[in-house]
Amino acid sequence: MTAPSVAFDVVGEKKVSVFLDFLSLTKPRLSALVIFTSALGLFLAPGEVSTLTTLISIAGTSGLVAGACVINCWMERDIDRLMERTKNRPLPAGRISPPVALIMGLCLIISCLAVLFLFVNNLTGLLGLIATLTYVFLYTPLKKISSWALFAGAIPGAIPPLMGWTTVTNSISLFGLVLFGILFVWQLPHFLSISLYHSKDYNNADFKIFPTQIGFSNTVHQITFYTFLLAVISLVPYYLQVTNSYYRDFILLIGGAFTVLSLMGYPKLNSADDLMSWARKYFYASLIYLPLVFIGMIFFK
Repeated sequence: MTAPSVAFDVVGEKKVSVFLDFLSLTKPRLSALVIFTSALGLFLAPGEVSTLTTLISIAGTSGLVAGACVINCWMERDIDRLMERTKNRPLPAGRISPPVALIMGLCLIISCLAVLFLFVNNLTGLLGLIATLTYVFLYTPLKKISSWALFAGAIPGAIPPLMGWTTVTNSISLFGLVLFGILFVWQLPHFLSISLYHSKDYNNADFKIFPTQIGFSNTVHQITFYTFLLAVISLVPYYLQVTNSYYRDFILLIGGAFTVLSLMGYPKLNSADDLMSWARKYFYASLIYLPLVFIGMIFFK
């Protein structure tokens, strides 16, 4: 390989690395969930909107969440240095400067809010503004103060499907709130399981989490309770006659299995390693459960 080609490859690799660093600030896995849930709200809402409006709504919602995530990374850059799982992120590792990240986050938030207000509707834009403010100014600082930050963080996380719904209807109806409720409740045991197997890291950063505030045993109680509640609220679309009896049977099957999995945490309480292993399995199962519920709504509509 000649010297110019080697230099070209090095420059190319560096550009890719820089791009991936900026992309990681937006927490793309969270953005993927936002795309999926906002699209679900759009699909299930009564009425129709143009393909262009659909794409604008999904892009605007996803960009708004991405911008809030960038600001979150900017606000927590010093804290991230204290945790093994986050110390190599672009900001704490020094690969991206804080002012650049701040400008990036603000530009994403402002531009995407403008897009939602101007090209979708005011209600969807307002919901996006509420989600952003809650995530940045309530959830992010509250993590250092109280374990109840879990519930504050679940609010913006549950708003995207409601934004998809309001894109079509320009109103908030009961079923739109049910979509919000399913995603809100799902996040509680999902993040409680994460807090179990990352408890040491969170302690290093002095984050207030349920495992350290109420103990591992009570956290397992919480996971089981919210898992059962999730199964119950997942049945509501059937009783609202939005879905058919096949959906009801489907939810009884997967909701029952998910609840049984939550109960399997109790025998693991005597062994920290076994409990952490169970928490990871529960976490991955939660990633399967939510799409199954939404897919069930679509197929058994």
